[in-house]
Amino acid sequence: MTRGVVAAGVICAFSLNASAQTLKEFISTALEKNYQIRILRNEEQIASNSNTLGNAGFLPSLGIDGTGSYSLNNIRQGYSDGSSRTGNNASNFSASAQALVDWTLFDGFYVRAKRKQLGVLEQMGRTNAKFYIEQTVADIATSYNQLIYEQQLLSNYQKSMQISAYRLSIEKKRKEVGSGKGIDYAQALVDYQTDSMRYLAQQNAIQTLKIELNRILNNGLEDELNVTDEEFKIYPLAEKDSLLASIKASNQQLEQQRLAELIAESDLRMAKADRYPTINLFAGYKFTDTYSAVGFFKTNLNYGPTMGASISFNLYNGGKTNVAIKNSRAYAENATLSKEQVNHNLDADVLKFYGQYVSVLERVQLAKSNVAESRKVYDIAEQQLRQGTINGYDFRLTQLTLLESQLSLMQLQYTLKTIEINLIRVAGKAVEMYLQ
Repeated sequence: MTRGVVAAGVICAFSLNASAQTLKEFISTALEKNYQIRILRNEEQIASNSNTLGNAGFLPSLGIDGTGSYSLNNIRQGYSDGSSRTGNNASNFSASAQALVDWTLFDGFYVRAKRKQLGVLEQMGRTNAKFYIEQTVADIATSYNQLIYEQQLLSNYQKSMQISAYRLSIEKKRKEVGSGKGIDYAQALVDYQTDSMRYLAQQNAIQTLKIELNRILNNGLEDELNVTDEEFKIYPLAEKDSLLASIKASNQQLEQQRLAELIAESDLRMAKADRYPTINLFAGYKFTDTYSAVGFFKTNLNYGPTMGASISFNLYNGGKTNVAIKNSRAYAENATLSKEQVNHNLDADVLKFYGQYVSVLERVQLAKSNVAESRKVYDIAEQQLRQGTINGYDFRLTQLTLLESQLSLMQLQYTLKTIEINLIRVAGKAVEMYLQ
């Protein structure tokens, strides 16, 4: 049993080094294959396609239309002089065609507000894509470093299991030669099996994390994923004031709110446009030809250019315009309030994350010292175990103390890395930092 579990650990250790990938490779795969990123890029393209002069209403419209009809009618016509005219199955034919250009010369500045809004919507499409990409890069960086952390735990548990196996072998030999106690052997066996269960559970946790990573990357869910890094790479952070300034310039969520405010302002201007008259110009060419077997005119042909202007002004529509303007003002105010709220929350997040980063960085140094001291104590206890001057219970306590100090250091280092990623994400620098 002992050999089987240890062998499994060795096999797993070797598999971790097969086909390893860097963080940059993980991110590049996600940016190429992630479903949501591809959807957002299409939406960005749609917003760009929509931002044209014609779609805003600046350009005139040109249309050509024509009609034709033929009928057979029974006709009886009476005139004021007492005469009459009749016809059975009298044929009637008419045809008309026209080409007309129509251009809105003035519509209360609606077109200009619409044009500006389309430009902002195009920017919003780019910003939405950038925002999600930043979030995805940060999520992948977090998952990548979590995988490093989980594999560090697995390695730590494997070493602990090997130590327990070594202690079990010593107790077994002592029992066989009659110098050991049965209870010491039984306790060593229980401790070894406990360490083995923890090791196996950690293997399952890593497999679950890899499935989630494959989902984000849009890989096959059972594809093998391994990382090249075995330790956390901690990047130096800028000063607090510099981080806050970076947020104002680069945070995509804040940019989204700023653009939403501009869109709301455009909606208000378009609602106000209904209070102004609309002036249209039109010009074209018309052709009409009519034939009637019975009537005053046998044929009637008209053709030639036509042009003119029209003006319309809404005097009253049940107060709908006033309601639309009031609602647009409220939406614009909400957009401004949302921007201020996001700005305030981002400042709070940076201050919290930065304070946590400084605190955890100090604790990491203390944890490293604890690991070094625990290692010294463990080395002494291991020597005493070989010599038989320490019992298995006391050795186990020493082993657990070393394990806990190592786990504490790894947890703090992972927490430090997570805080770093969150700060870089909030600052809008995740792509720049992790895709270098």
